[in-house]
Amino acid sequence: MTSRIARNSIFPALLAITTIGAAASTTPPKPEDTGAAAQYRQLNATADPGAAPAGTYKLDPHHTSVIAKLAHMDLSRYTLRFDDVSGSFDFNPSGASASNVEITIDPKSVDTGDQAFDKRIASKFFEAGKYPTMSFTADSVKIMNGHASVAGILNFHGIKKTVVLHTTYRGFAQSRMGFSGEATFKRSDFGVSEWVPLEADDVTILVETEFTRP
Repeated sequence: MTSRIARNSIFPALLAITTIGAAASTTPPKPEDTGAAAQYRQLNATADPGAAPAGTYKLDPHHTSVIAKLAHMDLSRYTLRFDDVSGSFDFNPSGASASNVEITIDPKSVDTGDQAFDKRIASKFFEAGKYPTMSFTADSVKIMNGHASVAGILNFHGIKKTVVLHTTYRGFAQSRMGFSGEATFKRSDFGVSEWVPLEADDVTILVETEFTRP
């Protein structure tokens, strides 16, 4: 008798939950979702770099992130983000190539989520007062099959060395082009060797960015 009562009370509850779930799954999308989908279709996004017009493209800081990652005591891959990034390049669609690539970062804009720690990194490790900018420059870049290896000069902590940025071309839509990039270098090569190997010598830079043409 008890088990029958339990079943009789549970089954209506399960039926109600199932009915609610089915109703939720058939709920039409909100008007703003429909509008966003329509706008996306109108972008006519393409992965063909030759479809982008020639000209100078400027980095969009609102859609750019530059993150440095290194091992801390080999327990975690600690990350640092830079909030002040600018740059540009000149694009030639006939050769799917870019020239005069310039990226500049303010080392004081380092962001770990801890402002006191940010200031310590900027002053002690980056010596931002003495070296107020970091930069990456490249003469030319060729996009082939959606990828490019960009060999450029990294100017960091007063030392200039060649660093290769492995780049994925994400495509073109309206007036903007998107890229993802990754590079690895040893910070000791740039005179920043304090706490190695407690904090790793190898640094990985992860870039997600969009460039726009005025």
